[in-house]
Amino acid sequence: MFKQIAAMSGAGLRAFGRAVPTIIRDLVGLAAVALIAYGAWLIMPAVGFITGGTLLLLGVYLISAQANSGTGA
Repeated sequence: MFKQIAAMSGAGLRAFGRAVPTIIRDLVGLAAVALIAYGAWLIMPAVGFITGGTLLLLGVYLISAQANSGTGA
């Protein structure tokens, strides 16, 4: 019984280890969008909101295009 539990937890850890680079990539991308929008907001608040909205809209478009092409993960 303990060997089965150890084998299952090992598989879970391996799956988590494979997911970490994707999670880090996504977090870095979100931080980049936030910093770009914040930098634009420092120039003028309205420009920050426009920039942030445009970047988010572009991201959603790219994700939906990837899902429609069948190459999604």
